[in-house]
Amino acid sequence: MATTKDEWDRDPDIEEQGIGYFFRGVGTLWALAAPEKPYLMKAFWALLLAEGFGILAPLFFKALVDELPQLYVTGMSTLALSLIAAMAGAKLLGIGVRRFVQEPLFIKGIIRLENRLPQEVHKKFMALSQGYHEKENTGRKVAKVNKGVERIIGLMADGFWMLIPACVFIVVNLALITWMEWKLGLIMVVSIVLYVWINIRTYVQFYAVWERYEDLKEKSVGQFCESIMCVRTVQAFVQETREVKRHGEVRTEMCDLDIDASIGLQKHFFLMESVLALGFCAALVLGMFSVAWGHSTVGTVAYLFAVGSMMIQSLWGVVQVYTRMLRYLVAAQRIKKVLDEPSDVQSWQPAHTLVPEKELLVLALNKVSHCYPGKNAPVLSCIDMQIKPGSMIALVGRSGAGKSTVVHLAARISDPTSGSITLNGVDVRSLDRDWYRRLFAVVPQDVEVFECSLLQNITYAYPDAPNEWIDKAVKAACLDALAEDTKRFPDGLQTAVGERGVRLSGGERQRVGIARAYIALLSGARFLILDEATSSLDSESERVVQTFIQALRRDHAVTIIAIAHRLSTIRHADEIVVIDDGSVTETGTHDALLKKNGLYARLTELQQLGEIRD
Repeated sequence: MATTKDEWDRDPDIEEQGIGYFFRGVGTLWALAAPEKPYLMKAFWALLLAEGFGILAPLFFKALVDELPQLYVTGMSTLALSLIAAMAGAKLLGIGVRRFVQEPLFIKGIIRLENRLPQEVHKKFMALSQGYHEKENTGRKVAKVNKGVERIIGLMADGFWMLIPACVFIVVNLALITWMEWKLGLIMVVSIVLYVWINIRTYVQFYAVWERYEDLKEKSVGQFCESIMCVRTVQAFVQETREVKRHGEVRTEMCDLDIDASIGLQKHFFLMESVLALGFCAALVLGMFSVAWGHSTVGTVAYLFAVGSMMIQSLWGVVQVYTRMLRYLVAAQRIKKVLDEPSDVQSWQPAHTLVPEKELLVLALNKVSHCYPGKNAPVLSCIDMQIKPGSMIALVGRSGAGKSTVVHLAARISDPTSGSITLNGVDVRSLDRDWYRRLFAVVPQDVEVFECSLLQNITYAYPDAPNEWIDKAVKAACLDALAEDTKRFPDGLQTAVGERGVRLSGGERQRVGIARAYIALLSGARFLILDEATSSLDSESERVVQTFIQALRRDHAVTIIAIAHRLSTIRHADEIVVIDDGSVTETGTHDALLKKNGLYARLTELQQLGEIRD
């Protein structure tokens, strides 16, 4: 499905991508590499030292060429041998510094960065709200992160192995040539300026094509992941061919764009390379005339010949790396933006962990209103509600009335736009967020199951749960018969359930959620949230769960907040809160609300009619 572009997707305009953008991007790249700076800075100084030795070798070669005519008169001289030895020594020292100092330092830094960045992004994603993650599908998000980290590492490698050495080599040798013979230097400078100008014009011309290609690439990964994640629906409706065709169309467009752009670039590359080649040849011709006129030495021309061809190759590399970095620095900006994204749910400072004076916890919503980002109308308006300890509160209303938003706010999955939520009179935003969230055990309507064993899914909230807890949770959720089914689960609770619980039915996944919540309650949670938790259970399993809930309330003084439409779930609640269009319209017990003959009575009547039809 199509998604709108947000700030994460936005690429800079072509007008923005100049030298200033490049250096800002390099600054962002450097900030992302902050923990590895000691390695990278030492590697940088070692690089300059290695390049210095590399630049000395051609200078010794120039002096050797100028010495060659003397050999006709004096024969082999000590100076000539010394120059050869110095040239070899400079080469060996440069290689030694590069291989034993520069490269080990840089490799350590870059490998550490490559493994640290995904961890930091993952940690950030885990801290961001569900609203943030709902902005785009998982496939596109994963593609961007993977591509972003890959490109950041590529940028660091390009900059260190190609851009910096090439720039040092070109600038220093261009200065030396100009110092030896300014006319030769001028010709080389003019050639380089023309080369760079043509490259910039080429980049502007093809930028839109490259960005379209990158957008299609992200789209194709998103479609690929989405079709695999929804493979049950695809196969159920016999849409395999459609999904393959949809993905293939994107890939075909990518292929056509890439081929057209790659072939179209060749004429620009021809022009750029021709400018450098002609400039180099012109400098050689002028150099030979300068030797003939006595204005220069043979060594200078030989130096130009030896260094000039390497400068041309280095310049080609610099321009290619610079262009690629302009395109890819946006990946660094995106990763940095994610890492700097503030979490919607934070603790006020200084945050503290509440140690309640009383065993019982009173949860209250005070004038709570909430509006989701990007929405104009609030989903909740001025909600007042007090949830007494050990009670069962049922939230009832039409779909979209705001019931799930209430429980999300209560459990601090989100924070209200206005108003406050208090625990024993203390604003929950002043409490440690993770400590507070552990007070809640949640059974959602759609239980998420991890790709691991049934046991690991059940004990997700408390991996070290003792066997006694596990046995109770399995029985309470009616999973004991499932675990004993050796045909489907040959390893019992240790059997893997597949990606997203593919080996489980909808009702079985919901039972896993109930067992998981029970483990959380035994490990210290004080509130149980049931968000349509029994909607996928059969009548027999639901009766067992209802009996369990009653026993749980009696023995553990658990406070229950339930969203349910089944009368069997909400009939015995201590208080039923009817929410309509984001506001509380009715409160009371089941019998009291029926007597009012309001919205609750109408919803109940509609449900009973539905049950009769069934």
